[in-house]
Amino acid sequence: MTIKEIQEEIVDEFSMFDDWMQRYEYIIDLGKNLPIIEEEFKTEENTIKGCQSKVCRNSPSSARGLKHLQVHA
Repeated sequence: MTIKEIQEEIVDEFSMFDDWMQRYEYIIDLGKNLPIIEEEFKTEENTIKGCQSKVCRNSPSSARGLKHLQVHA
């Protein structure tokens, strides 16, 4: 799947919502289904500065060399 196709899929998915609050709630619900970031990655170096909550991120590579983003809020 190309980046353009992924982008179009995301736009289509979010176009079913009428307002920003519905989109925001949907993003929160999606986040609840993500795997929890491992404790070893909840470090000061991985903390995103300026967020209202403490947010840590990690971007490991898969076996195929693809990057994935893990976030904990």
